This record gives sequence, C-alpha cells and structure tokens, in this order.
Amino acid sequence: MIDGCLVVYKPKGITSHDVINKIRRVYKIKKCGHAGTLDPMAQGVLLVFLGKALKLINFIPAEHLDKTYLARITLGSTTDSYDETGNITSVFEGSTDYSDDELNKALLKYTGKYDQIPPVYSAIKVQGKKAYAMARAGEEVALTARPVEINSIRLIRDYYKNEKHNLLIRVHCSRGTYIRSLAYDIGKELGCGAHLSYLLRERVGKWDSTHAFPYWKLEKGIPFENDYAFTKFEDVLSFPKIIVNKEKLFAINNGQSITKKDITSVETTNKEISNIFQIFSPDKKLIAIYSNNKIPNVSTNEFKLLPLRVFHENEN
Repeated sequence: MIDGCLVVYKPKGITSHDVINKIRRVYKIKKCGHAGTLDPMAQGVLLVFLGKALKLINFIPAEHLDKTYLARITLGSTTDSYDETGNITSVFEGSTDYSDDELNKALLKYTGKYDQIPPVYSAIKVQGKKAYAMARAGEEVALTARPVEINSIRLIRDYYKNEKHNLLIRVHCSRGTYIRSLAYDIGKELGCGAHLSYLLRERVGKWDSTHAFPYWKLEKGIPFENDYAFTKFEDVLSFPKIIVNKEKLFAINNGQSITKKDITSVETTNKEISNIFQIFSPDKKLIAIYSNNKIPNVSTNEFKLLPLRVFHENEN
C-alpha cells in the first residue's frame, strides 16, 4: 500500500472523481480520495491522499489549505452555474468599460472576510441532497451564505477577446471559497453581471501546480513514489515530531498517554506553538498523533500527551 499525498494536475474536462477512479484502476490502490473538489471546467492542483494518509486530512489546519487561483471573469452576462458551462440567465446591454478605480473598488469590496453564497450547482448538501442534483431536478434550492476570507485579489489583465470583456485576476483565499461565486459577486457589484470562464488552481497550502503530477502520467501508470509531487505519509503534516523510545511502542499502540520520560527527542521547524504532536517510532515511522493537555495531578501536576489518533502497524 502506498501511503501519502500526491499532487495531481487535473486537466480541464474531467471531474475530480475521474482522477480518483484512474488512480484506483491503474495503480490498484483501493483507498484514496481528494481534498477539495475541482470543477470539470477548472484545472490545476488536486490533492489526492492515499492509504493511511486519508486519515490525516482532518488534522491539516484550515489555514494550511489556503488556495491561490488564476481566474478569468467574463463581464456582461450571467449563467445559472456562475461559469461558462451553465445556461445564460442574463445579458447586459450597456457598456462594460470601467475605469481602473471602478474595477479596483469592486475587487476590494470582496477582499477580506465576507459571507459568500455558494452556487446552486455545487456539491453542498441541503437536507441530505446535493444542491446540484436538486437544481437539475427542477427543485428550488436555497443556500445560506458562508463565511470565507479573500486574502488578496490582484488584477492581472483587463482585456477584450472575441468582443467579450475579460478580467484576469489572481486570488488568494481560504478553503471553501467558490471562485464562481466571487465572479458572480464582482459582476453584480459592477452592475453588468459576470461569470467565470477560466480557472487554474495554482496552489493549495504548500503544494503548487509547478511540481504537480500530470494526468497523462497517471494514464500511463508511471510510478510517482519518488516524484517531487508525492509527499510521504510521514511528511504530510507540519506539527512537531516527537520520537519515543522503543519501550513505549506497545503502550502507544494501546492508546496510553506519553510523559517526558518516554521521549527520546523532539524535532520542529515550525516556530509557532503547537499543542498537537506527531509521534514517531525510533525507526522514524509515524505511529500516532497526540495532543498536549494538562492533566491535574496532586503530586506533580505533570503535563502529558494524550492520543488523538493511533496508526496501527497493519492499518490501511
């Protein structure tokens, strides 16, 4: 079993699940899944977690899964999906020529924290049903706004092509942000309407598209274990690493606490204070994730590490 995170460059025209199915069939890997869907019309970074690494996803801090996108917004028309794949719902007959100040003002309005309404054609569940399935069935879908954070929006290019007015922007945002909704909101702010016509996910956290594994290599079954695009199970998380002594391994396997006397060494490259630790065996295998909690003790008031997740040797 291969355990780790593979950064795949998903091409336009296929779904994120198509990538997962390809890996399962070609590499005979049963357990794998992606972290963060990338729409069929979009391309770029898709994080695929394999084997035991699937159990690490929930431990990755949200701020370590921030994203950078290169997006093209086409002004003057809206669609029901908020992107070029949908049906046109409105066409603006007026001029879409805006000054730099007007454009920057519209972009600035959505920089920072704001409540964003997701597209109706999305995988968000409403009363147990996926929103896009409800929309396709003709059911009314009412999605509530969700808090997102846009760290920055930079206007790269303002141009016309095929008589369509386009804005090319680069967006750095929090996990859960819909760029389709951002395009719709910007168009609404300008008063002309807009939709997303191109999207490249350039980066997710520490993983970027320049070193992603091309989809054509997946199709050919080219090995990726030693590729730069692959992060081993032991290197996915960035929490401090604690190496314990051999005598403590059995106790950890049974979920017992860890004290100072059980620790051989501590390794960290992160200056931030963390209350979560990765527990490694003497042979540098990731065996558990523990939390630093103060356990009241009448005699010593000792600090102990308590288990959050133990990875058993034969676990897949």
